[in-house]
Amino acid sequence: MALLPFKKLTLIAHAADEEKILTLLSRTGSAEIIRTSEVEGFRKGDASLKEDAIASEMAELSFCFDFWRSEKNKLDKVIKKQHDEKVKLTEYKPKKDSLLAKIRAGKQDVAFDEFDRVGSDHQEIHAVEKRLREISAEETELKGELQRNASLIEQLTAYEKCDIPFHEIGSTAFCECALGLAPSDLLAAADLSDLPALSVTELDCRQRVSTLFVVYPKAQREACLEKLSSSSFSKCTFDFNVTASEKITSLRARKEEIYHREIALAEEAVAFEEAIRPHMEVLFDYYRVENEKAQATDQSFRTATSFVLSAWVPAHMQEGTEKALQEAKVAYCSIYEDPLPDEVYPTLAKNNPVVTPYESITNMYSAPSPREIDPNPFVAFFYFVLFGLMVSDAAYGLILALGGFGLYAIKRPKKGEGQLLLIIGMGGISTLIWGIMFGGYFGESLLPPVMFNPMKQPLYMLILSVGFGIFQILFGMGISFVQKCKNKKPLSALFGEGSWYLLFVGLGFFVMSGMVKGCASLKVPALVLLALGGVGILVGGAMGKKGVKGKIIGAFGNVYGVTGFMSDILSYCRLFGLGLATGVVGMVVNLIAGILRDLIPVAGYVLYVVILVVGHVFNIAINTLGAYVHNSRLQYVEFFSRFYTGGGHIFKPMGSNLKYIHLSNKGGNDL
Repeated sequence: MALLPFKKLTLIAHAADEEKILTLLSRTGSAEIIRTSEVEGFRKGDASLKEDAIASEMAELSFCFDFWRSEKNKLDKVIKKQHDEKVKLTEYKPKKDSLLAKIRAGKQDVAFDEFDRVGSDHQEIHAVEKRLREISAEETELKGELQRNASLIEQLTAYEKCDIPFHEIGSTAFCECALGLAPSDLLAAADLSDLPALSVTELDCRQRVSTLFVVYPKAQREACLEKLSSSSFSKCTFDFNVTASEKITSLRARKEEIYHREIALAEEAVAFEEAIRPHMEVLFDYYRVENEKAQATDQSFRTATSFVLSAWVPAHMQEGTEKALQEAKVAYCSIYEDPLPDEVYPTLAKNNPVVTPYESITNMYSAPSPREIDPNPFVAFFYFVLFGLMVSDAAYGLILALGGFGLYAIKRPKKGEGQLLLIIGMGGISTLIWGIMFGGYFGESLLPPVMFNPMKQPLYMLILSVGFGIFQILFGMGISFVQKCKNKKPLSALFGEGSWYLLFVGLGFFVMSGMVKGCASLKVPALVLLALGGVGILVGGAMGKKGVKGKIIGAFGNVYGVTGFMSDILSYCRLFGLGLATGVVGMVVNLIAGILRDLIPVAGYVLYVVILVVGHVFNIAINTLGAYVHNSRLQYVEFFSRFYTGGGHIFKPMGSNLKYIHLSNKGGNDL
């Protein structure tokens, strides 16, 4: 149970074998490519053209995935409309997976030979991509037509009451006719008496805009147009061979045609998905691996005939990597070196199956630095213990354990997945144990507690919570002490964590001397330990500071750190609050259900069952979430602040950055 050591691989090989070697390294899952140190006479690798081509191919595949999602959303709306309006609009029926299938949904397993086949032969995929692009383009065109038609309908509504086709409104031998619009207020204020030959008929008025049909003699054309212009008359420019009402009807019919065409296009697009999407997902991840290989080329240095590549390889995988290179029958030279003191290499933790799920808790905060003590076993222990203390109901714990482990068994996740289910399952075991200790079963004391009942003796619960807090904080300081000694800083450990230990032990003895009968003799040793601890803290704060002023500030600043200890210890009171909250809410749910059962004949028993089920499910859910969040916070803030450095990066070997698939060899073994 530790953070694994790494070797730095420097690989020199013939340029003709580069593709073969990069493919092999991506399959072994043992090498994280890093930037190669500059080599005299070598030029830096450049695969930018290949990366651009890959990015273009991946963009096409991403378009297909996004397009399918939008088309299915569109068809879902059509189905809803079909159901609400009782009309037949589509034959599309969304695929409905069983609950078991949904639980087991995950990355598909793909063998290397299938991976390579899809990567080299994807003409069918390109054909589908092309057709989906055509469908998308047609839909865009139809949407544009809909917008234009909607705008045209809005303009034509002003002329709906004109029963003359637009193209027939024009000139005769002696007169001119026009259809147009003018503001109603300007029209009312206009004086047309000086032009008696000008005929103005108001056909409609909407939103203070009048629709006018005007007739005037050709001989007085200029004067009439000038008079109309003074009223802001705007002549209609439509020349359709139908009336406005007929044109609006045809546009609305066209809208329905477009709607049905869009449905047909969406159905056609979605019909491709079931058969071709799995292959597209394989191809997408194939391009991701190819992109990693191109980036590896960017990190290398080369000549016309050779290249140099550097990578981090876990020490325990060195032999397997070397064996794979030898079996590839390529000309190469490999050098494995230990990291230099100032080199930062990846973090790879190796823990037992109990501790491994809790690595995700640590990594959410920050991956461990590769040169520090692995915090995961300690996080696993404290997280396990505190989770149960926060929920503290035996029945709830049994449900969580069965639920977490049961779902994990049903889901059968791939390696490295499903960690949260295991954390919940183990948290359920811890909750079951603490529930038995406290005698809590669905918010009731159905059996006598092994330790005490927190509802009746809350002070004991508070003392237990604070006691765990003190223990975890001191444990974290102990890890820091060991880490400093390991890094050859014994004085820093002695005058740092060592002094605080003396101070706390002295404080404990001093309290015992005054409160425990027969322990009065501990007072003098307690004062001595307090004095030694205090002096040590002052010295530790002054160490490494420059000048007298800096040493004084550092010394007393270190003493001020006692307030931080008190604050951190008080944070553990949340264990007390959450532990009581679970029992209180459960008890209230039982009380309300019991009252309704007794008040309402027959139906009261139905309500009793419903309230119990809903109430306790809610209580389990909300307290499990609270335990997960607050437990993580205690690890990150109170525990990690005592020793944890973090800042590392998780080992990511070339070929592991897969989004949709789980790649395995022909025998089915994980990489």
